[in-house]
Amino acid sequence: MKTVLVVDDEVNIQTLLKDILELNGYKVLISDGGEEIIEICRTCNVSLIILDMMMPKATGHELYTSLKVTLAAEGKEDRIPPAIILTAHPGAENTQFLLMTESGIEKLLPKPFQVDELLDSVSYCIKKYNK
Repeated sequence: MKTVLVVDDEVNIQTLLKDILELNGYKVLISDGGEEIIEICRTCNVSLIILDMMMPKATGHELYTSLKVTLAAEGKEDRIPPAIILTAHPGAENTQFLLMTESGIEKLLPKPFQVDELLDSVSYCIKKYNK
């Protein structure tokens, strides 16, 4: 069973994503953002991270960049999962996504998202990066 880490500061979004993903056969871990995502990726076999773009502690992009830098410095590049960013700021995503792809963000999905689009993106990222 593949593990997805959901990072969002809104409990209702956490619950929605957890329910959707678990119903489709994924194990789901939850974080509201912050440094704990680094520890989760160190200790759990995370196949994918879904991050909210805008959170109080840091943006999803900032958290993912910090995760990558920290784990790479520790020699744990194999612990860095691919990431999907959720954003409620349509229109800005084109320029944001160009910048984010440089840091390894695989997909950018607008909020509200379509369940099929979410599941297709999750499946694509896990198949592409978790051989």
